[in-house]
Amino acid sequence: MKYEQNPLWPCALPHFALSPTSVPPPPAMATAGAGPATGKSAACAVTFGRSTLLGSHLAAALAASGHWSAVAVLDSSPAPVPLPASPHVRHHAVDLSDPARLASALAGADAVFHVDATTAAASGGDGSFLSLHRLAAEGTRRLLAACRAAGVRRVVYTGSADVVAAGARDVVNADEDSASYPDKFGNAVSELRAQVEMMVLDADGVDGMRTCVLRPSNMFGPGDSSLLRFVAVYARSPLGKFVIGGGSNISDFTYVENVAHANICAEQALCSDPASVSGKPFFVTNNEPMEIWEFMSCIMEAMGCQRPRINLPAKVLLSVALFSNVIHHRLGFQMFSTPLLHPDTIYFLSRTRIFNTSKARRLLGYYPIVSLEDGIMKTVGSFSELSDNLGFSRKQRSCGSSKADKLLGSGTAADILLWRDEKRTFSFVTVLFLLFYWFMLSDRTFVSSAAKFLLVTSLALFIHGVMPSQVFGFTVEKVTSDHFEVSQSALRNSLMCLASAWNGGIHKLRVLAEGEDWSTLLKVFAFLYSIKILLNFQFRLLMGLVLASLFIVFIVYEQCEEEIDSLVSNASGKIKWLMDRVVERLPASLKAYIS
Repeated sequence: MKYEQNPLWPCALPHFALSPTSVPPPPAMATAGAGPATGKSAACAVTFGRSTLLGSHLAAALAASGHWSAVAVLDSSPAPVPLPASPHVRHHAVDLSDPARLASALAGADAVFHVDATTAAASGGDGSFLSLHRLAAEGTRRLLAACRAAGVRRVVYTGSADVVAAGARDVVNADEDSASYPDKFGNAVSELRAQVEMMVLDADGVDGMRTCVLRPSNMFGPGDSSLLRFVAVYARSPLGKFVIGGGSNISDFTYVENVAHANICAEQALCSDPASVSGKPFFVTNNEPMEIWEFMSCIMEAMGCQRPRINLPAKVLLSVALFSNVIHHRLGFQMFSTPLLHPDTIYFLSRTRIFNTSKARRLLGYYPIVSLEDGIMKTVGSFSELSDNLGFSRKQRSCGSSKADKLLGSGTAADILLWRDEKRTFSFVTVLFLLFYWFMLSDRTFVSSAAKFLLVTSLALFIHGVMPSQVFGFTVEKVTSDHFEVSQSALRNSLMCLASAWNGGIHKLRVLAEGEDWSTLLKVFAFLYSIKILLNFQFRLLMGLVLASLFIVFIVYEQCEEEIDSLVSNASGKIKWLMDRVVERLPASLKAYIS
């Protein structure tokens, strides 16, 4: 299936080789609720409908469906997300810890859609463990009690697939029966989500109320403050240019509109076939597994950052993350404010996590209504409105390549010196080290080293030339004569560069001879003085420092470009201020001569 190029789409997606039938159309929606087939059912309620990504989209989907007489949005968020323009949607400033306000807001509701509270805590609040536990666990317990008291018949809770996917193991085609809670959770957020899941599932059948749980994997969409914020923080961190692990691990992602649609399907299934659905969890994804680093690279390029190219071993980083996590605990930080280099982060970026959604398709009638490519395109298209939320300035999004890349010509030299092609960089480092050892560190003179090097090279070329084209089944590629020839264009360009350098030097000498450009004189003086200092070192030590700096300075500058530019700018300002003070104190005659 061929996709047309979209100006908002930052990169090609080779993994989206979808057939036209890979995303089947959604089934016809039955009338929700317990009312007659014609007309609307009773009201429904959505928790955290203004402070969470899913809550706002779910409220809009329920209002657009036309199956509910009223949609109550329960949220105490002081900075509300715009609600859908519908007379049936009403916001109730309700805290889940207030039983009286909950009972009043749930009066007449036939169904409640409970959204994961930890995402609301991530977008606001003080971030402490106590507030998170109060909002998630205690809030859900009071909500379920209020639902039973108000006569709510159906409760659909949306959590996360992370409750069964945390840890170092790969998850491949896991279903609801084979995937279980781990013996030990990696962080408090996953453990609280598991506790809330168990509360909702245990409440099934109590006072006639039916419940079920949805587990979306890596939910994202326009306005996302969780997954996209993580990508933004990672892109701006020192790890932003690196791929953790091999980079081929695959994961499931879920667009937010599909999760909202799954909630509607789950409520309908609880109404029509409660015996098969109630008291059960269901995995919800886009059914289009994708390489996680391809997903992150596309988002990072849309943010104006380069896609990571250098691979770092996951095991080494995991050891560093475990040590960092121990220090994190020793210092008394809360688990909710986890550092970027956290073991769960390493597992998430280096492991495969694919879930089987056949149970949701069979029992809920769920099929994704928005493809993964369209979902990413919609998310990328909303970045112009998310600069403040994601912490990226307009300038950062517009710049594609770094200054180090532009300085090196954005070609082969940039790929080698910026470590983008590890094999080629390692080959060049090895060859340069051998040449440095051969000519500099050995006790031979330069002439004898050059003679022996030419002798060895000639012997190797002669042996390579007389070898047959096939040796033990391996093909020997012959070096043709054009490899040793210099084209006329290359020779012409080299001569033009020499002529340009000569003409530039003569021009600088002419400017110095006129005695009118003091800045050029100072630059030449600083350059010659630097050469004088360098000549005090041994030549072999100087060459070793040059070779080492070639493969260190540029990559460090690319990683810390903003910090280095800021330091240089501050230093330049200080020097200019000092020069102005010195010039001010000079005699008037000398000051007039300089100016």
